[in-house]
Amino acid sequence: MTQSFYSQKIKMKNTKIAYFSMEIALSDEIPNYYGGLGVLAADILLAAADKEKPLVGISLIYHRDEDQKKAFDPSKFMEKLDKTIKVEIEDREVEVLIYKLEAEGKSGKKITIYFLSTNSENNSAGDKAITQYLYSSDGYIRLAQEIVLGVGGVRALEIVEPETEFAYHMNEGHSALLTLELLRRKNYAEKAVSKICTFTNHTPVAAGHDYFEYDLAYKIAGKLLPSNIKNLSTPSKLGLTELAINLSRISNSVSEKHHGVCGKMFPGKNFANVTNGIYHLRWVGTEFAKLYDKYLSGWRENPSIFERAVEILPDEEVVAAKQAEKTKLIAWINENPSHFIFKDIKAEDKFDEKTLTAVFARRTVSYKRTDLIFQNVERLCGLGPKKIQLIFASSWIQFGGFGVSMRAKIEEQARKLRGQIKIVILPEYTLEIARKLATGSDIWINNPVPPLEASGTSGMKAALNGGMNVSILDGWWIEGFHKNPRSGWAFGETSEFLQPLKRDEADAIELYSALEEVLNCYYNRKKNWSDRMKEAISLTSFFNTYRVLEEYEKNIWNAS
Repeated sequence: MTQSFYSQKIKMKNTKIAYFSMEIALSDEIPNYYGGLGVLAADILLAAADKEKPLVGISLIYHRDEDQKKAFDPSKFMEKLDKTIKVEIEDREVEVLIYKLEAEGKSGKKITIYFLSTNSENNSAGDKAITQYLYSSDGYIRLAQEIVLGVGGVRALEIVEPETEFAYHMNEGHSALLTLELLRRKNYAEKAVSKICTFTNHTPVAAGHDYFEYDLAYKIAGKLLPSNIKNLSTPSKLGLTELAINLSRISNSVSEKHHGVCGKMFPGKNFANVTNGIYHLRWVGTEFAKLYDKYLSGWRENPSIFERAVEILPDEEVVAAKQAEKTKLIAWINENPSHFIFKDIKAEDKFDEKTLTAVFARRTVSYKRTDLIFQNVERLCGLGPKKIQLIFASSWIQFGGFGVSMRAKIEEQARKLRGQIKIVILPEYTLEIARKLATGSDIWINNPVPPLEASGTSGMKAALNGGMNVSILDGWWIEGFHKNPRSGWAFGETSEFLQPLKRDEADAIELYSALEEVLNCYYNRKKNWSDRMKEAISLTSFFNTYRVLEEYEKNIWNAS
């Protein structure tokens, strides 16, 4: 990045960063997340708590049911503030409740997150429904939600922390309407707004960006839209990503590969890059934490110490830690009949602790290619009977008909492969389940259509716990594999430019070849396997949110 680009920054000393995100995945008990965006947001905020960074989180609460007796009750987890704010939607005012949560990092230090909700007794049933479900498919509700988050968030901060000077960070475009509220406050001086706004773009998938017809936008948010809105956004539709980019001082991508993709998606716009990471203290397995406490003193406060994992960690103790975590995972799998598709579960269907255990845990969307491993079942079986057992995890129903049909496809394969390859399909994919899988799996399979994986972080969690990625070269794994090619296996470097059918075929062939090497190493080269586990662990020295925060401060927020 050129010096002239960075010279546009301002110093944000004595300023608090208001981190806006449509979802923040703090716990399974708070239904405020959909996938990786929320997990990353929570990881960044919890890391900021540990490091006592000047951040505050802003998000929405989703009450999930019209029946108040069944609706999610946020007061069990956070404080409902006496103060409320209002936002204008169409020609009416909608009341917005404010909840305050002091989220605690593993250090015991806390960070404040404010959650907004329209589930007020003073609102109509229709307005209560604005924050009923995350990512409503109804355009009216979706835009209204984003008014509550963006406009409501700015107004909420003004009354809950009136003495604080804020800069605003938009974690994806959902909160971009905050820029229009700031414009109104600053007499439509665009430079004054962009001076205090920054933006992270996460998705290279077009469907992940919000666009609204201007007729709808003017109907719902007419008073909010300035006369030059089509210049600030796009001429044809109200595009929130473009709005965020155009009214931010700096925007960033979330991996080096994604940086190039952003440049192509939004030509003429400058992007910095901050590759994602994980909050290592949240995702480390109990046995691995004990191991690191013993040999990598200071790893909790300074994850860069993982760089020494290869030279310091004893092979036999790394293997023992993994086996202990794997044993817990296998026991949990076997103790829950709902994990198996067979009603007559036999002893040979149960998972065992000695077999290589592979996980595919992802949102069920087409570009993730959940069933790629079944492209050539004969070739898959040719890897050897009973040498690999597969765990598939997703919240299948959440992804509608596609998720349900994908699960049915995997069930069909599980029946065909019974007796040769053990397969379980977890009925949901929660944060707690994600932790079980990341800590106990041997390998983590990932095969999206490149370049549609902006970054990904689940594979980082597996690596922290000695699991190895078997992944297509996309997102973070390009950087991870190039930093340390012995930390896992990579494939699919050239398939990106093939036609879909040929691409799937080519990637499947390379996946099988990679799995053949994996199995050979796992069963026949024990020393090489344990060495590779340590190489995987060493990746955490870079792929952690403590480093992410430092880069955001230095290169995005420019705060001390």
